[in-house]
Amino acid sequence: MFFEIIFFSLLSIITAIIVLLFKKRSFDLNRYNINIRGYKLLILAAVIKITAEFLFKKYTDITLLRILSLNWVIYFGLIYVSLLNIKNPFMMLIFLGTLFNFAAIAANGFKMPVYVSEQLFDVEAKKMFLLSGKDLVHTLLTEETKLKFLCDIITLHPPYPFPKAISLGDVFLLAGVFAFWQDLFYKSSKDLKH
Repeated sequence: MFFEIIFFSLLSIITAIIVLLFKKRSFDLNRYNINIRGYKLLILAAVIKITAEFLFKKYTDITLLRILSLNWVIYFGLIYVSLLNIKNPFMMLIFLGTLFNFAAIAANGFKMPVYVSEQLFDVEAKKMFLLSGKDLVHTLLTEETKLKFLCDIITLHPPYPFPKAISLGDVFLLAGVFAFWQDLFYKSSKDLKH
């Protein structure tokens, strides 16, 4: 999901710059004050998630590191920061995306069920890997999966460079990231018009 966040950020920035240039409006990002209350909690959540996944992949066989599977607690921090900043329209999207993803993982043993499309490469290997329990945050979507509509069921096929499945929550999160950058550029240009 980190690649998608970077991709949507760049797409939003490029789109905003093109629109502002087309409308012959200038912008000064120094005049825009990014005011996200609790942003340090977002940074901490990202560090915890990246560290937990790295350690889990490297030391899967060590039972003590199974505690890393509690990394889902970061969702409480994400929900809290989203609610603190809910007046920002992009934060409503991030809040809904976080809530949808948390509901899916909470209903399924605190792992996100993933649909593995037959159009992806190494389908059987991916299914076996997800069934093996060697993925910290994902599991295979099965008939027993609850809240399937909130799970990773939207498949991004090739030629997308990183074929995978994403969830409805991920779509809302990415829309929130896109909206954040649009808001930043719009407000920085609007301030200059006055």
